[in-house]
Amino acid sequence: MSRRHDSVSPVSVFLRFGLRAATVVFLAFVFAATGVVPLRAQDAVDFHLDLDTGGHRAFVKDIAFTPDGQFLVSASDDKTIRVWDWQSGVSLRTIRGQIGPGQEGKIFAVDVSPDGTTIAAGGWFGPSAGDSPPYGDVRLFDVRSGRLVAVLKGNPWVVYDVAFSPDGQRIAAAGQEGFVYLWQMDAAGAWQPETRLDGDSLRIEKIAFAAGGTRLVAITADYGLRLWDLAGMNPMEMPESGMLEDVPLRGLAVSPDGSLFATGADDGQVQIWRADDGSLAETLPPRGFSVGSLTFAEAGGLLVISCGYRCAGRFDQVLWRLGEGEEAAYAGHDDTVWASAASPDGTLVATAGGSRKEIRVWNPATGDTVAELKGIGGPVMAVGVLPDGSSIAWGEEDPCPALPACPERQGSLSNVMPLPGEGRFFERPRATTDVDGFQRAVHAREGFSLAATASEGSVVPNDVLEIRDGGRMIGRIAADASSGFLHSAFTLLSDGRSLVTGGSDGTLTLHDRETGGFATTLDDSHSGEIHAMAEAPGAGLLVTGSDDQTLKLWNLKTRKLVATMFFAAGDFIIWVPQGYYYSSPDGDALVGWHVNQGRDSEARFVRARQLKQYLFSPEIVRRALILADAETAVRELRGVDTELDRLLGRKPPEFQVRVVEAETPREGFVSVEITGAGEAGASVSEFTVLSNDRRIDGFETRAVTGGEADRIIIEVPVQAGENELSIAGLNEFGYLTERSVKAIGRLRETERAAGTLFVVAIGVEDYPFLPQACGGRSCNLSYPVDDAAEFVRLVDQRTRPLFRKMKTLVFANADALAETKAARETSLFVDAMEPESDVILDEIEDFLGQAGPDDTTIIFVAGHGINIDEDYYFIPTDGRQRAPDRWQRSSLVGWDTIQRAVERAKGRRLMLVDTCHAANSFNPRLEKDAEDARIIVFSATAANNTAAELPELGHGVFTYSLLQGMKGGADPTGEGVRLLALADFIDREVRRLTASRQAPEYYISRVDNFVVAKP
Repeated sequence: MSRRHDSVSPVSVFLRFGLRAATVVFLAFVFAATGVVPLRAQDAVDFHLDLDTGGHRAFVKDIAFTPDGQFLVSASDDKTIRVWDWQSGVSLRTIRGQIGPGQEGKIFAVDVSPDGTTIAAGGWFGPSAGDSPPYGDVRLFDVRSGRLVAVLKGNPWVVYDVAFSPDGQRIAAAGQEGFVYLWQMDAAGAWQPETRLDGDSLRIEKIAFAAGGTRLVAITADYGLRLWDLAGMNPMEMPESGMLEDVPLRGLAVSPDGSLFATGADDGQVQIWRADDGSLAETLPPRGFSVGSLTFAEAGGLLVISCGYRCAGRFDQVLWRLGEGEEAAYAGHDDTVWASAASPDGTLVATAGGSRKEIRVWNPATGDTVAELKGIGGPVMAVGVLPDGSSIAWGEEDPCPALPACPERQGSLSNVMPLPGEGRFFERPRATTDVDGFQRAVHAREGFSLAATASEGSVVPNDVLEIRDGGRMIGRIAADASSGFLHSAFTLLSDGRSLVTGGSDGTLTLHDRETGGFATTLDDSHSGEIHAMAEAPGAGLLVTGSDDQTLKLWNLKTRKLVATMFFAAGDFIIWVPQGYYYSSPDGDALVGWHVNQGRDSEARFVRARQLKQYLFSPEIVRRALILADAETAVRELRGVDTELDRLLGRKPPEFQVRVVEAETPREGFVSVEITGAGEAGASVSEFTVLSNDRRIDGFETRAVTGGEADRIIIEVPVQAGENELSIAGLNEFGYLTERSVKAIGRLRETERAAGTLFVVAIGVEDYPFLPQACGGRSCNLSYPVDDAAEFVRLVDQRTRPLFRKMKTLVFANADALAETKAARETSLFVDAMEPESDVILDEIEDFLGQAGPDDTTIIFVAGHGINIDEDYYFIPTDGRQRAPDRWQRSSLVGWDTIQRAVERAKGRRLMLVDTCHAANSFNPRLEKDAEDARIIVFSATAANNTAAELPELGHGVFTYSLLQGMKGGADPTGEGVRLLALADFIDREVRRLTASRQAPEYYISRVDNFVVAKP
């Protein structure tokens, strides 16, 4: 009897599936998050903000090795395909297609062609809400480039599996509606529709070719197993499969020789079948879990069985030796597994799953993990917030790994980040166990209580939220497609009228506490299951954490998103809906905009880093958090803002770089090929090249004839050993694109000149025009001139001998300088100049422009700094105010001027900044810009600290520690003071001398640990 209805749509199919993390897999296949999505103008840019952490952030639905075994291809609910160099653990490229809100763009299946050139992908390729086909296009991508090379049309509904035939001449796709669609390659190499096979089902889960491509097998979610003889496209009788007709089947695998296939079911049944006639070959003992995936390994002699649901806290991959029985288990994952594949030679198995959505490649013979493929983030399982909203906390530990769901349990908090306020700036997130006072989700308040339960007949234990008053149930909220399928986290709000609940697809809804009646859905919510939430009642804020690895901060009064946050492995990024962000130095490489190019084209991905000069704005993000209103913050600082739409309507320079090994450049140089720069609108002559920590200019270029057009070779000077080359191009639209390669420099160190040491020292302690500008007191300081003078003298003694010669540029108050010991005992300061605005601006850029690629530049700055709106200024000795709360900007030194001069200086660059970071003088933009340019930065103190001056030291604490370190305190071996040892010494000394009230900050990455001062 047929089980097909007259009509089918992505929002009309219902399946009897599992729950919790696995529930998302089950239910998201079926339903779409409903709601009205505003239509964009016809010419508007269609873009979506997304994270790229280097790995998948949602369930991995399918994986496949390339035929040569070198690469692994994976498909995910995060709407991406990744091509992995699994041996190095690196995601080589991320392939993206058209996406939209909710389900649109999720990729459920991939397969690689037998010749290894093409990826076939299927998924939910239509609007999330509605029933207007097509949804089932099959997209074909080029493996090497990621380009979309063809779209196979004809299947109207969502695709859950795709497969190439063993000879590569056919492609099959199946899913909703229960038909298998076949395409065949014609003589010209184009794909043509061939036929469709009736699976007599509402939904086909998996398909595979068997018996050398003469058979096609399909498993269904609602009507068992199907097998076709492709010679006549006829269904084959399988009388022994009748026991599977009422059991949803999930796993399907074909043996390497195609003679056998295995099926796995929701109820734990696993059978092995003969492909030639469909007869039953072997029945395994029932598993105690729902089978998530099956794979044959070791030439078909071993079957790997993965748990997809009801794992009871055990997520082992069971190894079944055919004809012998169960022999072992692999226990590498900590959560369910829904995709697996064997390497072409059968010696390795890849499985995808776990709480971090990782892919593990392992040896079934030994149980050893060979590779782990994942990004740097993890799901946010717990959140907390202080009552006044001044600090947030979060954790990643699952509070109930052995249970399918536990929304009433609160996970542990392990990380804290203070949020900025008036007069308070950003601080770095830190690990801590001191989380007293943080608010968590409230499940009982004023006699009211919330509890999750299952509806009648449901396998989901938390698809209903019960509201009780004094123990009496007064309301029930049943979750459905419009509210996230289930109640994964919830809280009563302090207003006494409302509650919030979160669903498995990231939906957040507000309801009336008395009746459970729906109030609204919060827009711009998460893309994964909501795991936790907490309210700051004194600030009117709500914090939520999700499986999508982000935290979100909401204004409960306006019901709008304020900011989204991502933290992982020491990096972080915080961004507002308008696109402005604040991040750690490398954090803005983790987020960007997925820009759709149409259904028949691959999408573009523009990283936030590429638009840094427009969108990196710590002050806008800070202001948004203070106001709890991103729109107002942007309006205050930028006015009417359409910058993001304008920028994303343009293309960044998409050039590529590689080291040309065949080239034989001059000794001390490497040849790097740049492809596509001209087409991208970027001039190679204007590229910025960094080699390790040195800026390189004056590289030679030449065009390459033959082969691809638009190829340029540049010769870059390198140091002996490994060099990390960063090549950055900027096009006319302001897009920045960076590419990196590694090259080995082969040269004799003695052949490289020692170079010149350029030293700039600025010390300002006299502020005659600011008698009351610093908290009602004079802004005069005691030690900046002493600090600058003694630093220059010590550099002359300890650092200059490492170089061919030293040049200095000193700005210091003359009267104070004359009194210093350094000025009295040396002639280093005879050309020193007053630290006035015009003088500094006129001199510094010309001076730093003299530095060459073998030179080193050191800039020391001591004095006051100030933030005005989004800009940071150094206050020279002639700095003025027009009014008590209004600065005369023309009298100040824009720090961006100093920064640009330092960035343009060739060679190695080191900045030492001893400005007071109290109140309004901390600007993270400057430190990030320096880090991005690989300028080494030593900063006296972090945000919200004051740089201390102790009279008994005769210097600021930071400079005193710096000087002591250079004199030998940071040279435990007697072989010279090295950069990292100096940084460690300064950190320990500053903390010791100030009883940890002051903590220096450093920005040192991808640089050599060079000698700073001789013994």
